Amino acid sequence: MRVPAWRYLFPPLPPVAMLAAIGGGLALTYYFPFDIKLGSPSWAIAPFVVALGLLLAAKWAFHRHHTTVDPLQAPSALVTTGIYAYSRNPMYLAMILIIVAAGFYFNALWCWGMIPAFMAYLSATFIPAEEYRLLSQWPDEFEAYKAQVRRWI
Repeated sequence: MRVPAWRYLFPPLPPVAMLAAIGGGLALTYYFPFDIKLGSPSWAIAPFVVALGLLLAAKWAFHRHHTTVDPLQAPSALVTTGIYAYSRNPMYLAMILIIVAAGFYFNALWCWGMIPAFMAYLSATFIPAEEYRLLSQWPDEFEAYKAQVRRWI
């Protein structure tokens, strides 16, 4: 299947929204700084490494099931094993941890304040669309999976 040219210009929106949350947090920190030291910039390493681990584990689970990682394409399998046995959205959880890491690295408390907005955006847009698609393709299996595994953690 050929990938449309616009997909190269406009990547899937959750990573763009994550970068917007970080940028918004940095802008707010610049204009409305807090006199709070979040810690050393090196504290960003731990959440960033955990985020990379989550992303790699999610990618591996999709690879093992021979299905797409792209949320805009139709999946060919319902992935419920590996990291997906613990969270229905480990990639989005990883993005939240990257925002946490940016807060530590830039000493930007506002980045952390952007996390609820980022989660609300995902919960109102991408997650319902993805869950609807999975529910329409695998109604019984996805309902059982939803009953077993929480959306975030």
